[in-house]
Amino acid sequence: MPKVVTIKDIAREAGVSPSLVSFVFNGKNRVGDQTRQRILEVADRLGYRTGQAARVPWPAARLIGVITPSLDAAPLQALSDCAYRRGYTVLFASAQNDPVRFCHLVRALAQKGVEGFVASPLPGEEEDCLTALNVTEKPYVPLGDNPDQTIQELLQQI
Repeated sequence: MPKVVTIKDIAREAGVSPSLVSFVFNGKNRVGDQTRQRILEVADRLGYRTGQAARVPWPAARLIGVITPSLDAAPLQALSDCAYRRGYTVLFASAQNDPVRFCHLVRALAQKGVEGFVASPLPGEEEDCLTALNVTEKPYVPLGDNPDQTIQELLQQI
């Protein structure tokens, strides 16, 4: 059984006190941005989980980000099912036809550790959307009509 990572482990690795690590996880604003980021990066690298989840040895999630102009349940459920059968979890996000939101979602999902993207660039904003995806240096494929083929194409690039 893997060792449970503690706040003390994170503090030692990040070169800070355990109370400072606690401040970060409890949302206290007394921590500078660079220090907060370093602590969160160390926690992520060590596999730290809070609360009940910390007691359960979960395998690392294999994530795929899906960004669409809007969320249409039936095709997205099929996409999720195809990804799940291949050992992936899908994180869905709707850009709501807003190119700024699209770029924000790409950045946020990349920071969450997605291994690749299935995305529908917004009509008239394709260049900006594709630029945002390229910056992540993660593979992406367009959302197609065949969910199984879409997931298969993405996984070939991962």
